[in-house]
Amino acid sequence: MADESAPSQITFRALLAGALLALLLGVGATYENLIISGSPLHLDYSTPAAVFLFFLFILLVNPLLALLGRRWRFSQAELVTVYLMGAVACTLPTNGLVCVLLPHISAGTYYATPENDWSGRVLPHVQGWLRVQDEQAIKWFYEGLPAGEALPWKAWLAPLAAWAPMLLAFFGTSTALMVLVRRQWIASERLAFPLVQVPLAMIGEEGKPQRGLFAEFFRTPAAWIGMALPLVLYSQRALHNYFLFIPDSMPIAQYFFFWDDKFRLRLSLSYAVVGFGYLLSTKLGFSIWFLGLLTSLEHALMLHFGVPGTHRAAGNALGSSNLVFQGFGAMVALCLGSLWVARGHLREIAGRAWRGEAAAEAGDLLSCRQAVLLLAGSMGVMVVWLHLSGMNWWVAPVTLLVVLALMYSITRIVAEGGLAVTRPPIMPNDALIHAFGSAFLGPQNTGALGLIQPWGGGMRTTLMAAVIHGFRLAENYAIANRRWLLWAVLLAAVVATTAASWNVLRIGYQHGALNLSFWFFGYEAATEPYTFAAYHLGNPQGATAAFWQVAGLGALVQVLLTLAYQRFLWWPIHPIAFPVSATWTTHHLMPSIFLAWLVKTVVLRYGGITWYQRTRPFFLGLILGHYVAGGLWILIDGFTGKTANYLFYW
Repeated sequence: MADESAPSQITFRALLAGALLALLLGVGATYENLIISGSPLHLDYSTPAAVFLFFLFILLVNPLLALLGRRWRFSQAELVTVYLMGAVACTLPTNGLVCVLLPHISAGTYYATPENDWSGRVLPHVQGWLRVQDEQAIKWFYEGLPAGEALPWKAWLAPLAAWAPMLLAFFGTSTALMVLVRRQWIASERLAFPLVQVPLAMIGEEGKPQRGLFAEFFRTPAAWIGMALPLVLYSQRALHNYFLFIPDSMPIAQYFFFWDDKFRLRLSLSYAVVGFGYLLSTKLGFSIWFLGLLTSLEHALMLHFGVPGTHRAAGNALGSSNLVFQGFGAMVALCLGSLWVARGHLREIAGRAWRGEAAAEAGDLLSCRQAVLLLAGSMGVMVVWLHLSGMNWWVAPVTLLVVLALMYSITRIVAEGGLAVTRPPIMPNDALIHAFGSAFLGPQNTGALGLIQPWGGGMRTTLMAAVIHGFRLAENYAIANRRWLLWAVLLAAVVATTAASWNVLRIGYQHGALNLSFWFFGYEAATEPYTFAAYHLGNPQGATAAFWQVAGLGALVQVLLTLAYQRFLWWPIHPIAFPVSATWTTHHLMPSIFLAWLVKTVVLRYGGITWYQRTRPFFLGLILGHYVAGGLWILIDGFTGKTANYLFYW
């Protein structure tokens, strides 16, 4: 048997297992979303589907391999690789790329009518090579393929091939950025990364003696008790959906309205979010729910005094464009503040890249020059592609910088704040429209801005976040050939994207996309790039003064919160929570985070760090049990044919 104290290797079989997992997620996530429609496990930053399948691998596959011989058992480095590839693959099949891209490159033609005149007003400003051109192929995709007709793959190959360079460059840009900030976030700032604590517990700590086939976490009674709670209660709800005589468990959500319906409060409980909330510092947990309540009050005051904010901005926070603009300003300030804190690290990177020095540490994934070249080359491809899609030369890089700033900031919030479900407060194309004005940008830029949605729109989940969390997980283990993780990321992304695209097209033509998920193929979702362009082409306007004013105010508040947090130990508000405090995702998570904060405060007050360490496995078990329950019932529903068996939404 190999020396377990020596650095372990990422092997070919680990890459193969990760690729198979990516293939399974590419096919399985799309099938679940479009056919089974159960609890969503593939839409959010915590990548629940990857956690569930990794749990099955740890609990079933790896022990069976160990029974064949100790050498067959996957090492910790191999398990890290498998999980990283699963997490990357989980972000792309549905909300993260494929299920947004395919309708967005076809719905403009399908939903064009003489009444909306998209054929004359909108489609000429959206490059034809980016869209499917075969109208018959599009019609059959949305309405179903007639009997005896062959699936028209060729109609999709040309536009998907045109998108391929952009998507590969986007994968490269996301990975390169995370390679460059890895040491700063992980080693220098020591961000908490709550989302990797469950896979870390399942793999086990490096160098710690492991008795039997499983890590210490699986031999902790508190962990199994935590897993059992959501598993039992969610199974009760699942069985209620099969047999009505079985009582339902606690309602998924309940809304309460106050002050003439101006103040809204949503009460719900997510066991996974409670678990993640328990891993946060009490100051950060308090900040998330407190600022969420404060922005609800802010919105109520706006309504009361007649300044609700009615500018068109997709993804409005609580229905107010003012809160959207405020959040954008805070996000930009967070991004710039993070880069300012890392200025020494960035100077070191620039110096090493210029001198062509080797990697600073043995664990670095690339040398500084290689990482900078990957970033510059990938961004260069994206800028050229955006220009070819219709953007002016100055609009293309500005658009890319806005997208990356928002993505970088939301990744930072997830890494530090553990928000399993979150998103930026504004769409990047809306930010550009309000910043410069559609009249100034012109029709071609406006049309091209609509089509950044698939890769740089809602950011409900992103490849960037999955990559940095995988890198953080790898930091816990001595891995000799760590650079292979970069190939693992690329392989998982390509396999998952290809498999998901094939499966969505197959299912769409078989059942008719109109009969599938309205979240992706319904009119509002599928036509988002075209309704965006149609509105702004039909209502040309200049830059929005309120955007600059309120965004500036939001940035100022973010700076003041950051300075107060850094200079006063007693200051109770963590600034990382402010940029997303008005988004609907934060308001949905508030009750769960409040409960976690309250329990942790009591535990630390009366039991200290000792009791926190003893109770921690229970809350990790809550997270795992939440996802295992959802995954098991998706499998059961898949075999029984049951659909819409929702146990939870996040």
